Amino acid sequence: MKRIVLAFAAVAALAAGSFSAPSAASTLPPGGKSKDCHGYMLHVSMQNIRVHCIDGVPADLSFLSWPKFTDLPNGKTVQTKSLKAGTPVHVIFSQSLGIRHAYKVYVANPKGHGLFGFKA
Repeated sequence: MKRIVLAFAAVAALAAGSFSAPSAASTLPPGGKSKDCHGYMLHVSMQNIRVHCIDGVPADLSFLSWPKFTDLPNGKTVQTKSLKAGTPVHVIFSQSLGIRHAYKVYVANPKGHGLFGFKA
């Protein structure tokens, strides 16, 4: 019985840590393991953001945590909640236990290159 309680406590501690929001200063997740999503904003709410990714097999991805500010190509920042549906974006994210965390969101140029573009 004691082992079950300890195992449950360990799983609860891991789950609690996975829901913490990334800090505003971090650009990559711990360990440096991240994925890219080039696509378009579908929805922004207080609970999550949804992005239609066009990399590889197109898919709609939902992120439970995300940065509150988004970088623009001209060097300025805007609040992520002000982005409208259809805005082209480049999202750097990680996924752990089926939960996606966006670490950086860039407003993108679909014909551009690099962080602010869809082409590598």
